[in-house]
Amino acid sequence: MKNYRIRISRKAQRDVEELSDFLLTLLSKEGARRYLDTMIAEVMSLALFADLYRTSPMADIRQYHPKARRMVSHNKRWVYIFHVEEDTVIVDRIRPAKTIAK
Repeated sequence: MKNYRIRISRKAQRDVEELSDFLLTLLSKEGARRYLDTMIAEVMSLALFADLYRTSPMADIRQYHPKARRMVSHNKRWVYIFHVEEDTVIVDRIRPAKTIAK
């Protein structure tokens, strides 16, 4: 099993910032931090498990990269869209699952 480095694109960073702002309207600072920490842990798991995910056939996913893959969050509310370049996983976007057509 290959161990990848993780890189977060600027667009994915913006996605996290927007999500953080939204979470602070719903949760306490501590609750929002825990929620985001869980999401970060899921993204970091791609360092070990990226090979388990195949290139997506979905046009909504491939619009971000021709070889984009997707991982659905543990609560099925978020989709982590990423691609692999050599020894690096690049997270392209973090999108609400409801915005991805099936």
